[in-house]
This record gives sequence, structure tokens and C-alpha cells, in this order.
Amino acid sequence: MSPFAELDDELARWAGEGLAPRLFLRDDDATRPSPALDRLIALARRHRAPVLLAIIPADATPALAERIAMDPLVTPCVHGYAHRRHTPDTEKAVELGGDRDVDEVLAELRAGRARLQELFGSRLSGILVPPWNRIAPAVAARVHEAGFRALSTHGWRPTGTRLPELNTHVDIVDWHGGRKGRPLDWTIAETRRRLGEARARGGLPVGILSHHLVHDDDAWATLDGLLSYLTEDKGLAFRNADDLAAVLPPPAQ
Repeated sequence: MSPFAELDDELARWAGEGLAPRLFLRDDDATRPSPALDRLIALARRHRAPVLLAIIPADATPALAERIAMDPLVTPCVHGYAHRRHTPDTEKAVELGGDRDVDEVLAELRAGRARLQELFGSRLSGILVPPWNRIAPAVAARVHEAGFRALSTHGWRPTGTRLPELNTHVDIVDWHGGRKGRPLDWTIAETRRRLGEARARGGLPVGILSHHLVHDDDAWATLDGLLSYLTEDKGLAFRNADDLAAVLPPPAQ
């Protein structure tokens, strides 16, 4: 059976259980306008798919704020502070944790949030996206103190936060296979798998993750094909991430 037929079957299971998939699109590592960002926004417009744009505060430019000011489909959010690792090279990269005191990390996050509020005002999302999708449990447990309303990492594993977690699940870039775009067939199959997991969890949202600055032609083609299949062929609508986070319950403590 093809991945597309398997996805059709999974969507039929959702309907049979009286559920509707809740999908969102997140794109990471923005700092300034670029042809790649223009391409992402054009794709989002074509498929009417809101984008949660994770922006690195330390490097964010006023030009970026000007570029997305008139694009209601793009919602800026805080992506750590400087996307700088604070762990040894022998360990996985972490900015929000590592060898730093929690209060130091929270102070940096407050500064990053304040900087993006200066640039984007009330348009700034209440969602925090940790760089590399990693956050130390001690930081996650207190991140609400920095003014955030939700956390977005990758996968289903809880972080230890008190905040609702609106995570991505399907990354269109193969980071361990040469930072290349995933094939569309693989991405459709992974979307089906993740939707099945979300259904088993009562219909939780499923997020698609992209990184416009590193996309090759395959990544762009896959993202376009995935959005086209889901929105046009299957009639599914992508949702605003903050709207989804607002109705998610906080994790059980």
C-alpha cells in the first residue's frame, strides 16, 4: 500500500472516531529577510497555512519586522536567545541549560522576549521554541516565569514544563543524512504515523517543521507537496499555533 493510501486510511480513522486533525507549521532560525524567507511566505500564502516563525532574538533585525509586518499568516516567536550551545562538543547541543544557572537562562530569555516585543509588538507569539528543540528540565520547570504561555519542541516526550506543549513531529530535513530534504513519500508516511500517535492521544495537534535557510530543492518540493496534499487533496486546514496552544491543557504535574 502506498504512503498516500495509508494516510487516507488514517484520516478515515480520525473521522470514524469523531476527530479532526489539528495541524500547524513551524519554521526555525529566522533573523532577517532573505529570498528563502520570501519563498516560505509565498508557499504559506498559496496553501493558506499559518507559519509560526521561530526567530533568534540576538540576531533579529528591524528589516525582518518590516518584512513580515503585512503578512498575517506569519506569527513571530522567541527561539531561545542567541542559538549558542552551552554544552561540550561531546554532548548534544543545548542553549537553554548546559552548565548555566537557571536564573541566568531565564534572564536571557526575558531579554530575548523583550527584544522581539520591541520589534514585533503585540504580534509576538507567547510560544517559546528552544534551539535544537532541547531545554533542561530545571529550565523547563520555570520557563513560565519568563512570561511564556506555551512551549514548542519536537516529538512527544514531556519537558517538565508547567506550560502547554505544542510540539512539531514531522521534520522535512534529514539532518543526519546530509541536511537534505526528505522525499515526499517518506514525509507522507511519517505524517500518517504521527497522526496515528496523535489520535491515540485523543486528537493532539501535529506539527510540521521546516528550516527555510537550509532547504535544498528537495525540501522545498516536499514541503509544497505535503501542504498541497493535506490542504487541497484532503481538505485539511492548518491552524494558528497560538490558537492551538490556547486550548491545550498544561501537562499533568
